[in-house]
Amino acid sequence: MTTSRHAALCFLLAIAMPTQARTPDDMERPFDHYSWVTAHNAFTSNGLVPNQTQTIETQLAEGVRGLMLDLHYSQGRVRLCHRICNSEGSVAFADLLNDTILPFLDSAPDAIVSLHLEDETTSAQLALELEKAPGLSGRTFDPQQWSTPAWPTYRQLRDSGQRLLIFSLNEGNTGDFPTGGGVAHILPSIVYTVENYWSLGTTFLQHDYTCRSRWAEQSHWLGQRAIDGKPGWRPLFTMNQFHGVAFRPHAIIDNSFENLSSRYMHDCRPIARRKPNFVAVDFHDVGDTAKFAEWLTLSAPDEL
Repeated sequence: MTTSRHAALCFLLAIAMPTQARTPDDMERPFDHYSWVTAHNAFTSNGLVPNQTQTIETQLAEGVRGLMLDLHYSQGRVRLCHRICNSEGSVAFADLLNDTILPFLDSAPDAIVSLHLEDETTSAQLALELEKAPGLSGRTFDPQQWSTPAWPTYRQLRDSGQRLLIFSLNEGNTGDFPTGGGVAHILPSIVYTVENYWSLGTTFLQHDYTCRSRWAEQSHWLGQRAIDGKPGWRPLFTMNQFHGVAFRPHAIIDNSFENLSSRYMHDCRPIARRKPNFVAVDFHDVGDTAKFAEWLTLSAPDEL
């Protein structure tokens, strides 16, 4: 498709797509063929420099299906904090799960949610925290329980009840964790995902659209085609599109359909050779991220 035809198609689709992301009508494709709005630092709506201005409860209600969360140990609990915990109001991870994430999954039986953890805790600290969330038992995705030749379909995941995928950048804090009601499973991000470098630049005055891997390992590049031990399964691709310092007025530019689709088509797709599964942005409610994710799911070709 020529650049001009692609631009015209994107414009028409951006007008037609719904404002909020939604559960797909077609649930028969493997899970890695879908794309989701993902909220960077989803927990910072009340922070001094927020990355979102809605609570996680509202984000989920508006169709966000990926949540990026930072975990730190403070005041005897594992809490959601950005870099350090200096707020008495910081929410404990198990409380978020018990009070928001699991009730949402109960109220939206077709929804599948992914958590992307930047975890600075120890394994022992995290284990103690997860023991406080017995409702996680049987709800987290464990790939070792699946023998499918590719990712399970959306419908298979939904019907299995494993509708919460938890990825962690802290490889030491992955695997099975006991909860008060059973076992919860956490996936190592570096095995099950690929992602581009997280920042467009420190401030909104900088725009580095190059789509290089977040990780330095040469073997872990965006175009990686398979997961070790799971032939036929591709790592899920996170396309990060945000700045080091969040600035809400500029999100209308970063999150515009034109900028998102242009970066995907011209910078990320030639390297990743596929569409992103998680489109991670600041201020998800500003701009066209939901329309872009919907367009990716419905219209964008999946592989080069």
